[in-house]
Amino acid sequence: CLVWLLTAATTKYSSLSALVASVATPIAVWLLGAPRLALIIVPMTLLLIYKHSANISRLTRGEEPKIGAKS
Repeated sequence: CLVWLLTAATTKYSSLSALVASVATPIAVWLLGAPRLALIIVPMTLLLIYKHSANISRLTRGEEPKIGAKS
């Protein structure tokens, strides 16, 4: 949650925050001493990245709406 909050506060992109937090999760779990759990989390992270492919495309094109922006 802290990674998401920090990323959102810095970039104002919810989707980017979700992606960064999801990549950070297995790394943090591994570093906290649970490598088997981290390996279980990796497929979920990859699925989330796959499901966010449209958001990733919009981010790279600069078209992703920011948090609080009017549509």
